[in-house]
Amino acid sequence: MTDTTERPLADTQNADLAGLVGSRLCHDLISPIGAIGNGLELLELSGSAPTEEIALIRASVQAASARISFFRIAFGAVRGEQLISAREVSTTLNAMFDGSRTKVSWAVEESYSRTEVRLAFLAIACLESAMAWGGIIEVRRSRDAWVLHATAERLKIEEPLWDTLRRTRSNAEITGATVQFGLLAQTALETRRPVSVTLSDGSISLLV
Repeated sequence: MTDTTERPLADTQNADLAGLVGSRLCHDLISPIGAIGNGLELLELSGSAPTEEIALIRASVQAASARISFFRIAFGAVRGEQLISAREVSTTLNAMFDGSRTKVSWAVEESYSRTEVRLAFLAIACLESAMAWGGIIEVRRSRDAWVLHATAERLKIEEPLWDTLRRTRSNAEITGATVQFGLLAQTALETRRPVSVTLSDGSISLLV
């Protein structure tokens, strides 16, 4: 009797702790990255001539800051249901994929709760992992679900990982590089959202 009641609680606590760890890491990393950006601004204000090295550092700082913002929503703890605007999402995605061979089109104008945006960001992370050679990810909303469509000339599809989202038996090993698949499956289950995956040679469609 004790085992059956304590195990779900322990699982929930572990999931919450994992999210809190993600939030803490993002919080602690964004401060030094912001400090580097401030240092670059001071160099420019001092009259230092812009150089390729400084431009490279600035681009790296902006990319790192955007990726941390993305990670905070996708992997961090969800506390409350504050809304995230379409402008904030688009700004984060544009900065994150700036200079990348992969592009994301966020064709959504409304604001959504953090949980909803987390589902979309985790789905984007899953699609991105299959697009090592670049491509386009389109995101739109259809009633109460996210519809994502990725196209590329070449995709790296690991079917066991996608089977994890289908909630079918899968022998996929979830690692640090593929944790988004496990988290998306878990979040979809917790929010009672069905997941549909369609795979082909040049495209992946994902509904969640």
